[in-house]
Amino acid sequence: VQFVRTYLVVLERFALMIADVAFPFAAERSSTAALPRVGDGVMLLDASQRVEYASPNAVSALHRAGVQANAVGMRLAAIGFDDHPVRLAFESAAPATEEIEQVPEVIVLVRCLPLLRGGKVSGGVVLVRDISELRRRDRMLLSKDATIREIHHRVKSNLQTISSLLRLQARRLESAEAKAAVEESVRRIRTIALVHETLSRDVGDDIDFNDILLPLAAMVEEGLQSPDRPVRLRLSGDAGRLSANVATPLAVVLTELLQNAVDHAFVDGRPGTISVDMANDGSTLAMTVSDDGVGLPDGFRIEEATGLGLSIVRTLVTTELLGTIEMARADPGTVVSLRMLIPDSYG
Repeated sequence: VQFVRTYLVVLERFALMIADVAFPFAAERSSTAALPRVGDGVMLLDASQRVEYASPNAVSALHRAGVQANAVGMRLAAIGFDDHPVRLAFESAAPATEEIEQVPEVIVLVRCLPLLRGGKVSGGVVLVRDISELRRRDRMLLSKDATIREIHHRVKSNLQTISSLLRLQARRLESAEAKAAVEESVRRIRTIALVHETLSRDVGDDIDFNDILLPLAAMVEEGLQSPDRPVRLRLSGDAGRLSANVATPLAVVLTELLQNAVDHAFVDGRPGTISVDMANDGSTLAMTVSDDGVGLPDGFRIEEATGLGLSIVRTLVTTELLGTIEMARADPGTVVSLRMLIPDSYG
């Protein structure tokens, strides 16, 4: 019965505030969905900030926060509870919300709504919610994200170490064919390391592929800066955000296609341009790598290609990315088209 009378009194006072155009508060235009509500726990304060009424849920929240004393007739500070949001709301005549952690691992969200009469504060309504479990989950997620980023960072560092060791080994080789094979391996390792470096800086399991594409193109261009290879790269489109399971094989595929164009499209030092176009409509990712070089040899079929680079491309596209790939003659040059479903759209 008491709580019914108390709620009716509070409703009447809010009705008067509405009539005076003092409620809703001017600062309350944004969503309040995450804020505590009456069902979580409510306390009614008088003009001197003393508790006139405390609901059972409010008493329970105070107990979990380490306050065992009876709150009725007392100020919150007097029973050992942080009353900063109450003082702030009374002083500013505006709502105040704070998270209070008085006991380790126990966090209470406190929101004080001042009750106004004639433009002056005549009391307040304090809403309380125990959000300990919610914040515990938030901390676990943050810890998980930090751990995942650290793992990606370590993987990147290990790959860079392997790459450096392979370079050292290549310097000791006398066979030009063996040196070329090692350099190709170094390039592939650097590509995978680049993906892990990007993942180590990002939060979550997906990344903006543009953050990989630009440094990847710069890495490929390092091998083009010579008088006998005046080849330029042109990038367009947007692949959007992709999961790590997609971004890693896609980066390797792109590297192989770029290197394949550099090695075979521009023979005899002829100049040219390699273009990369990407599009993501939310369900399908399309990538086109084209060049204005010499074009494909007669009778070429990617399904029958035996070179290691194109074999890697074909395997990754069909098994890892579950996509399709086509290579065709252009006028001039070659066009490679790749299409794949975005994993979230798999049905």
